[in-house]
Amino acid sequence: MMPRTDMEHLPWSIRQELHRVTAMLFEAFAETIKGRLSEQYRTGRIVMLILHSPDDRPDTSQVALGQALRLLAIVNHPKLARRASDWRQVRDRLRRAWEHGEIAHPVRLSVESLERVNGALAEGIPHFVTIATEGIALHAMEGLKLKTPRQLPASERSALGLLHYERWHKRAGDFLLGAAFYRSRCNAAMSALLLHQACEHLYQCILWTLKLHGPRTHALDELRELAEALDTQLVEAWPRDTPFERRTFSCIRRAYVEARYGERYRIGDDELAWAMERITTLHALVARICLEAIDCPPAAQPRREEAGHAV
Repeated sequence: MMPRTDMEHLPWSIRQELHRVTAMLFEAFAETIKGRLSEQYRTGRIVMLILHSPDDRPDTSQVALGQALRLLAIVNHPKLARRASDWRQVRDRLRRAWEHGEIAHPVRLSVESLERVNGALAEGIPHFVTIATEGIALHAMEGLKLKTPRQLPASERSALGLLHYERWHKRAGDFLLGAAFYRSRCNAAMSALLLHQACEHLYQCILWTLKLHGPRTHALDELRELAEALDTQLVEAWPRDTPFERRTFSCIRRAYVEARYGERYRIGDDELAWAMERITTLHALVARICLEAIDCPPAAQPRREEAGHAV
């Protein structure tokens, strides 16, 4: 199959911006692989570039100012898709274009190999099926087609969703318990780092349970954006109306790098306590949303919620 290629339904300004973004992306990619001799770089190609939506109700006809453009780059070598460092120059170029006003929308870029995408379509993974059937191909190598998606039976989708839920939600609970322990020992930086991990795992829990796929990223703002697009109830877990609320989320977001590698990371006692409260709320909220989505019997729910009550 081939994703749709027509863009006439998009506003003219969006079409022009997509042309600019595509050109920037390919120029930065060419710079990244230039002169490198390994097979994945020497013969590496972006074989397809698809514009898609973050949720199951894609509507690319209206893109609000400031709303992210989501792109999937499909490459011809699995190794080329695995290393985030290979795409840092491309992502930095797109980020600078947004920050400097060259484009009106930030760009969220994900990268997968053709082998992985075709395998996921054959398995019926909802995330990839949605992209292939509802997305818009901005570029495709001549003659390239994707595999026809499999329609995953509801029972199989629920069973897979439950496996992902149990994996991600339990780990999130363990990180929450660890954060509480380090907070009791007055180690705020370590507590914040574990809160980051708990929050990351909870957003991945939503994505993997509902879509059977999540992105390879530790960026909480991007994960929150994706998860909240799937269920707006999640917004209540992290209010962002006041400077304090936004600052606290930023402290947890930055902890993944700064609390691990830096010596100057700081988070106030009030911020740490509030973040602990919000992520504990998120833990319970994610449990409810996921178990309802996969139609898990009530008897299975208390076991999965114990970690949240223990914090």
